[in-house]
Amino acid sequence: MRIFVQIILPLITPIVIYTIWSYWDAKRNNTKMPGWEEGHWFWVLVLGFVLAVASLIIIATLGAEPGAEYMPPVLKDGNVVPGQYK
Repeated sequence: MRIFVQIILPLITPIVIYTIWSYWDAKRNNTKMPGWEEGHWFWVLVLGFVLAVASLIIIATLGAEPGAEYMPPVLKDGNVVPGQYK
């Protein structure tokens, strides 16, 4: 799941959005969808790679400190205390 959220989702999101927009625009103008050579596919792929790298950098810098110990969630007095790093 982590690989999907950190790498695959940021990579394919711009592709899916541009594909839907290209299809809608082609249908609206009564033309065919642009091919790989005609459209802005190169820049969409570059944007996907940039988002994937950015997500990896952000998640790596927002994580816990090296050597931190994970304390799992516990039930205290009928309330769930969320897990945390100490």
